[in-house]
Amino acid sequence: MTVAPEYVAARTVLLDALEALGPHRDNVVLVGAQAVYHHTGESSLNVPVMTTDADLALDTRLLSDDPEIGASLRNAGFVPGPNPGRWIGAGGVAVDLMVVPHQANTHKRSARSARISPHEAKTARITAGLEPALVDCQRAEIRALSIEDRRRFTIRVAGPAALLVAKAIKLDERLAQVDHRPDRVKEKDALDAFRILQSVETEALVAGFRSHLADEEAARSSKQGIEILRTHATSVGGQLPQLAARAALGNTVVAPSFVALTEALLAALQEVS
Repeated sequence: MTVAPEYVAARTVLLDALEALGPHRDNVVLVGAQAVYHHTGESSLNVPVMTTDADLALDTRLLSDDPEIGASLRNAGFVPGPNPGRWIGAGGVAVDLMVVPHQANTHKRSARSARISPHEAKTARITAGLEPALVDCQRAEIRALSIEDRRRFTIRVAGPAALLVAKAIKLDERLAQVDHRPDRVKEKDALDAFRILQSVETEALVAGFRSHLADEEAARSSKQGIEILRTHATSVGGQLPQLAARAALGNTVVAPSFVALTEALLAALQEVS
């Protein structure tokens, strides 16, 4: 795999965070681009895998009070970023800690910080769309991308179907804000969704979606993600195929392939109820 220096740095800081979290590692799930690349590798695209940060979903169901997360991260050299849940590590690389809304202990619609006392108030950001990742995940070894770094940790990594749902919901939310916040729409998120569709067998994705049905919250988000794909990814001119094509530097195969793979998935999901 061709690994960009920024991705090497992002993995190093992810390992720094996992090391700092100590016993809380059993309560995190790797999500975001690093989880996507764990499943897809480099793929056949001419665009190398690259990310500049790390994303961790906190599963608060069995989260202990000790050690206090904020203090642990600060002691490891992290500093709080401008937004809740963002922790800045070495070289300015960020790690985002996120909590799904139904575990955030607040029903206030404007709330951005999860309330996971006694952990400090801005430890984690409330983030919708990650619900399937809490049930559709498997333990895997995450190791450094630098040969000088021998660290490795075994943690839960979100499954491909859960990651596809998370990407779809994230893109849909940001496309809804495009008129006043066009900078928030990241073409790379659509390309990461395409990487999943391209690299993971449809049957494996269907199995992941089926696993979401065992949990009410996961099922709700999963169905939302499916509808977003149906709305925005079933025509070559759709927003998600077009975003992915731009991220792939105008590769003319990406948009029609995105549509064909999405339609194959949606057809297979007809049997999932």
